[in-house]
Amino acid sequence: MKLDVPKKYVEKYIEKYGKDADMDKLQAVYERSLITPGEDVGVIAAQSLGEASTQLTLRTKHAAGIAALNTTSGLPRMVEIFDAKKEISTPTMKIYLKKEYEGSKQKATEFASKIMEIKAGDVISSYSINIKRREVTLLFDKEAIKSYGFTLKDIEKLLSNMKLDVDINDNSLIIKDKSADSVKKLIKLRNKIVGLTLSGVKGISRVIINETDDKKYWITTVGSNLKDILKMEEVDQSRTMTNDIIETAEVLGIEIARNLIIEEVSETLENVGLAVDIRHIMLIADAMCFSGEVKGVNRYGITGESSSILARASFEVPLKHLVNASLEHDTDEFKYVANNVISNQVVPVGTGSVKLISLDYGRKTEGKADRKDKKE
Repeated sequence: MKLDVPKKYVEKYIEKYGKDADMDKLQAVYERSLITPGEDVGVIAAQSLGEASTQLTLRTKHAAGIAALNTTSGLPRMVEIFDAKKEISTPTMKIYLKKEYEGSKQKATEFASKIMEIKAGDVISSYSINIKRREVTLLFDKEAIKSYGFTLKDIEKLLSNMKLDVDINDNSLIIKDKSADSVKKLIKLRNKIVGLTLSGVKGISRVIINETDDKKYWITTVGSNLKDILKMEEVDQSRTMTNDIIETAEVLGIEIARNLIIEEVSETLENVGLAVDIRHIMLIADAMCFSGEVKGVNRYGITGESSSILARASFEVPLKHLVNASLEHDTDEFKYVANNVISNQVVPVGTGSVKLISLDYGRKTEGKADRKDKKE
């Protein structure tokens, strides 16, 4: 039989089921997957994910605590993805190592220690402020400094690079700042020092070493810094990923960000036992990424950029959109579903997406003449 299926799908089908695979079944599956012209795919995709999100609201509590890390899941995670938030609540990374490192637990442990961010605040036990002398005294934990492999001299050197006057006194550092003439400025100085990174990769606050069934090791992190991690020689760049979609787009490009949106939405739904056709998720991911940057499904993103006044007004802050449109003498061409529903008109989908026009003018005239003759 002659197949209408694209060659790439035929090759994948044969690769999966062998040369004796039932091609009639492949043709039937392909025909069922085709979209009928005029089908309102956007509305169907929105409804499919909207219904699933309603179930997520009920199931989020039951899904909590399943993962080894305390990661955002359920409806809150869906909101993060579709709003394209720049700062997500629980950024994480999956770091895979190259072959020469992933088979050794010792090397994986050394790498994990190397990337975990150690801040000055992790080794400071207490502090005091002297407004008269304009100085901040930081008392350090001896055991903590030793366990991380630092000395007070190392910390003093880092602070000296910040052009601060630093003195060592037993287990403490005395930092003087002549310009700090108030308690507020001294507290600001203290906070700056506490947040100083002593070692590791900035943003990676915790690391967990994982082992596969075939004795290979990979790392999960709390915090994300994809750009700096990919520069490290131990890291397998082809497999390492973050759950931060905006960061992925900036580092790896819009296509990878689109794939991450699809994977994250699918995984979030699967974790609570819900299934949504992948094509619905892909359609929304395409809409979020087609401009070359990730835009959220909100009034600041793709919805707010709609050319239809009523479509924008039907989503959020309707009065603002209507007033602005009136002031700018804007018009609405009624090409969308929402604005036609609001105005009680036929929506431009299905049979409403086509118009029938009679072009046989001569036959129409002849018919009138025939009726006239009969009447006479």
